[in-house]
Amino acid sequence: MIADVNLALRGLLTPLLPAACDVRFGAPGRRDPEPDVSTLVFFLADVREDAKAAGTEWEDIRDGAGRVVARRPPVRRFDLHYVVTAETTDADIEAALLDAVLAAVDPGKRLPPDLLGETLAGRPVMLRLGERASYPGMGLPLRTALSVIANAPLVLPVVTDIAAPAESIKLGVAAPGRPAPPARTGTAGPRRWRGMAIEEDDDAVRGEDE
Repeated sequence: MIADVNLALRGLLTPLLPAACDVRFGAPGRRDPEPDVSTLVFFLADVREDAKAAGTEWEDIRDGAGRVVARRPPVRRFDLHYVVTAETTDADIEAALLDAVLAAVDPGKRLPPDLLGETLAGRPVMLRLGERASYPGMGLPLRTALSVIANAPLVLPVVTDIAAPAESIKLGVAAPGRPAPPARTGTAGPRRWRGMAIEEDDDAVRGEDE
């Protein structure tokens, strides 16, 4: 999930950045404090489960004939809290990098499906700005930071160890509290209704035999 979201964020932001700028994921300040390439840094500072948006039902996976061949556990959703900073020596480029983030994070839109991997295909990933942006003090210079939250699904692997479908089903009808009558063999005589059970007429069978 996290790797897929990182890849989607890179694909979303790269076209919006000034020329010769890059997107990096990881802790800020890992590189030279005055890098040659201006970089937009996404630091995953916190991960929280979104219990209200989690799924509750297992999903049946069917083959071409409609038979259930696997089942997928309920999909869980998480809020990925990123602290976003711009590492550059140019104040104008720093502003442009942060502007690109503000333009890309639209709470009314989902990430384009073509940016999502196969695992997240067809499942929405939404972005929004957080209220505060901070990262642990690591001797880093003071920088302007944005908080970006990606709400994304965790799609668990399917379970293929399931019971085989029934090959036949036998139904019986009997009155409540009374067992169903045993199956008969041979030629059956006329049937009579008695309560909720159907009984064979043994006298009629004997008459036919005589």
